[in-house]
Amino acid sequence: MASSNEQRRGGPGVGVGALNPSAQVVGPTSSTLTTDWQIATLALLLGGAALTLLSFLVALVSLCFGSRSRCYKPVAVMLFSAVVLQVCSLVLFPIKFIETVSLRVYHEFNWGYGLAWGSTIFSFGGAILYCLNPKNYEDYY
Repeated sequence: MASSNEQRRGGPGVGVGALNPSAQVVGPTSSTLTTDWQIATLALLLGGAALTLLSFLVALVSLCFGSRSRCYKPVAVMLFSAVVLQVCSLVLFPIKFIETVSLRVYHEFNWGYGLAWGSTIFSFGGAILYCLNPKNYEDYY
């Protein structure tokens, strides 16, 4: 016996569009990236994350093959570039978000925004550590 919801929808497995083909489906298929600044923010964050991951892989490979001193500068440059991309996106996001939303309501950003700032700060710290004079520390390894 079909439930009342299934009867209203047209039976089991039949969606809203089957009864009314002109109905818009709003759900997991709709995108939230509707403006250019949202796409730019996402691209900057993903670019920074990709550079951070690449610098980690380069540092890991150089550690495994014993060529650490040759890879200090490229890893530091990649980390500083990632920090610049992430800071640009993290400053762009709240400015444009507040412009698009009516200012009648006080907005707080989610924990993910703070996590992104934390990762940016740690990437900056890692880049500074890679810029320190590595020749003095080779004896300890």
